[in-house]
Amino acid sequence: MFRHYGKRIHLGVRMIALAALVTAGLSMFLHTSQKAQADYSISVDPAQQYQTIQGWGSSMAWWANWAGSLSDSQRVPLADKLFDPNTGIGLNVLRYNFGADGPGNVCHNAIANGKAGVYTNIPTYEPTAGAYDWTQDANQRWVLQAAQDRGANVFEGFVNSPPAWMTTNSCTSGANGNSENLSSSHYDDYTSYMATIAQHFHDTWGLPLQTLAAFNEPTPGYWNFNGDQEGSNISTGTQNTIVNKLAAKLDQTGVSAYSQISAPDDTAVNASNNDYDSYDANAKAAIIQYNTHTYGGSTGDRDYAYNTIGQNGNKRLWMSEWGTGAQSSPIAAGLTLSHEILTDEQHLHPASWVIWQAADNYANASGSGNGGSDNDLWGLASTDSSGNITYPSRYYALGNYSKFVRPGYKMIGNSDGNTFSAYDAGSQTLVLVTTNDGTGSTNVTYNLSNFSSVGGSATPYQTTSNQNLAQIANVGITNNTFTSTLPAQSITTFVIHGVNYTGTGAVTQVDDATQGSGLNQFNYSAGWGHCGDGCGNDQSGLYNGSNSWNGTAGATASVQFNGSRIRLFGVKDNNEGIATVSIDNGPAREVDFYAARRAGNQLMWESPALSSGTHTLNVTVTGRKNPQSSNVWPALDRVEIDAATTTATTLLANPGFESGNLSPWIGEVHANLAGIETNYPHSGSHDAYLHPTSSSDVGMAQTITAPTSRTYTLTAYAANNTGNVQLGVDVNGTQVKNIEVAGNVGYQQYTTSFTANAGQSIKIWYYAHAIAGWATLDDVSLT
Repeated sequence: MFRHYGKRIHLGVRMIALAALVTAGLSMFLHTSQKAQADYSISVDPAQQYQTIQGWGSSMAWWANWAGSLSDSQRVPLADKLFDPNTGIGLNVLRYNFGADGPGNVCHNAIANGKAGVYTNIPTYEPTAGAYDWTQDANQRWVLQAAQDRGANVFEGFVNSPPAWMTTNSCTSGANGNSENLSSSHYDDYTSYMATIAQHFHDTWGLPLQTLAAFNEPTPGYWNFNGDQEGSNISTGTQNTIVNKLAAKLDQTGVSAYSQISAPDDTAVNASNNDYDSYDANAKAAIIQYNTHTYGGSTGDRDYAYNTIGQNGNKRLWMSEWGTGAQSSPIAAGLTLSHEILTDEQHLHPASWVIWQAADNYANASGSGNGGSDNDLWGLASTDSSGNITYPSRYYALGNYSKFVRPGYKMIGNSDGNTFSAYDAGSQTLVLVTTNDGTGSTNVTYNLSNFSSVGGSATPYQTTSNQNLAQIANVGITNNTFTSTLPAQSITTFVIHGVNYTGTGAVTQVDDATQGSGLNQFNYSAGWGHCGDGCGNDQSGLYNGSNSWNGTAGATASVQFNGSRIRLFGVKDNNEGIATVSIDNGPAREVDFYAARRAGNQLMWESPALSSGTHTLNVTVTGRKNPQSSNVWPALDRVEIDAATTTATTLLANPGFESGNLSPWIGEVHANLAGIETNYPHSGSHDAYLHPTSSSDVGMAQTITAPTSRTYTLTAYAANNTGNVQLGVDVNGTQVKNIEVAGNVGYQQYTTSFTANAGQSIKIWYYAHAIAGWATLDDVSLT
């Protein structure tokens, strides 16, 4: 967690040489948050697809230690408001903190006087070597169980500090001089500790932890002896060692079937990128999920994480922690939260977005606890002077996203920096969330003509200074467009049903009732039960009113398909069991179909990205169950298949510079410093170079005319040794994309999307500022 001493100040991008750029006609400018404008239009593009949403949530340090200690009269309604998707905002992701406090912790008192008072010390399950006490941490565990009972289903275990006895100095806040505090003699104890907790959560409590994060903000260097919260500095070399040892321990114990590794969870996106890039191939292969906090890092750092680590490295990406200090008012805090989500979702595209705490401004009867206000963003819920739990605008602002954009939705593109868009093909539902933080109302027109068909109305839910997720009058949709007036200082969610898409990149749905042995059919072994036609008026939201189940160990169902990824949807209930899933007879992973409440058409599992060709999804009944379940059968509802990857023809000429000259690209500003070389190609034999000097900027660009009105995707490989290099796009002379290119990391792939109308000019540019060095560009594609 970030050591918040007040408002977190984010670093903007550097000032650039405007005069030189104006002279060159290159329309680059300072990046700022986009502000709502009067009367503008948004085009939504379902062909531009990002990660599938897993959910929205919170870490559990330290608020859950407080919340679990409350009386039922307070903690039960709080759980309802946070986790129930009907009566609350439906948070479904929780990061459970493996505590470190025990009898040998010499920093116990310093921490107890720290950030959240007595709640900051989280008791460990292993207070002494080899002796586990599963009665510990009952408060935090109560909240986790209450969340699961209300539908939360994505849990991660994370560590701020190893238990005191594993440290070099018996202190769980860090070491003198901010040095490493995990004793090298306890590396194996540490990984065994994590695996043992995950196993107990799974086997005994039925609270499976999807991922385990062994570090929290490991490199900033602020974890010191007698500090005020748990923490531990861990160098990148030690991180690499721990990841590899943890992977081996999870495999050895069988825990890897249901708990895998996430990392590195550093404070800022650039720090997380640096950590991850330092790992060896084995450690990278062991990590299923890249986690980062976003207390720092540029949009370029987020783009790099998504493109290079997420897409090229085939990793799921999470924004695993963020918060900030007091804003000018409660609604200002809500707007700030929404803009942080927009920045992350439009560049990092995280599958899960996780706030630091689900509550702040809490204390016990003696006054010890966590300070705060309704205007900050260190939590969602708050308390008043009488100890009553309240829900400021920030709570409802997150609800504008979490209540409507549910697991299984896919993030899709749009033309507006103030709007988030997600589409669920299974339910044919589109959700749009637009933020207007301006001082006046805004008329926004939403163009949905890229969809094959659209329903007749949009249902808005609005949060303002005096409205809390208020449902307002439906807006009619005519000719695939609708217009709405968004009030000043507002966040508005539009839910649109009956939306169908069959164009480029459309997914394929296969219902469990579609049986056979060919492509896109469920092939069942003997003994499966089936029901259809609504399954006796089942009200759980089954896809196409059917589902299929089996409780016999070894029973199988398979689906052969041609696609780039597949998702399994099932029925969750209190009598469902555990299955394993695999692709092409690869490693089998457990999927637990248990839930306290019945619900159909639920996202159960998603494959990694797959190579081109035909693949087979295998589902096998284990005959085992969650200890809270009353039976062992898993129930299948459908699969969703992403379209096979195809190679599109680029609209650019000389995209790989293999002609041996720059044309039709042109040098700009100091054109003599741009050219073609054979020194450092990404592929082929040539690349383009920029050679800036300490006093001379240099750029290069190619301009084409947009052939049609649609979303375009730019992909390029770029490298430099200076930093302060950008790749970008202008449409009709207006800059629409500006990507920071990382320095001193070799070639990396950069991808961005934008919209342009037929006949508009599209200018692709590459620019290096006046720092002596080099920048190269190769394999540029515009599709």
